[in-house]
Amino acid sequence: MKKNHFLFIVVILILTFGSISCQKNNEIQQNKEIAVKYHNLNADDIEAILSDNFIGRNEKSRFTWNRENHREYLTNGIYKEDSIFYQIAEGDWVATRFFRKGEWKGDTVKYEMMHFKRFENGKIAEIWEYGDTRQIEIEVK
Repeated sequence: MKKNHFLFIVVILILTFGSISCQKNNEIQQNKEIAVKYHNLNADDIEAILSDNFIGRNEKSRFTWNRENHREYLTNGIYKEDSIFYQIAEGDWVATRFFRKGEWKGDTVKYEMMHFKRFENGKIAEIWEYGDTRQIEIEVK
């Protein structure tokens, strides 16, 4: 009887940890989907993807921005587009490597970027932004 009882406990533990692992994988996948949505650069998505206490940080300039600064950036009338290379995720973090294309001093430029996004409750709470502006490509008009 004790053997059956022990086996029952082991089965319950396996099912419990398997369920937790599956739930964590779903959260990671949802975080990756939200990170992709971020790179659509649509101001209408801000409330759905950025937490109320969101903060973005640029490593070079030490510039920080919040949700409203981000909304202003997306609606300032200057062309911008992101193209994602790949994303990886672990726990509450999603790393995204992408090209940003946009206008700068009248030219269309393209440069490589990395974002490290930290999630809280299914929304982006923090972004660490790194850009390689040494490799700017300028499109000739």
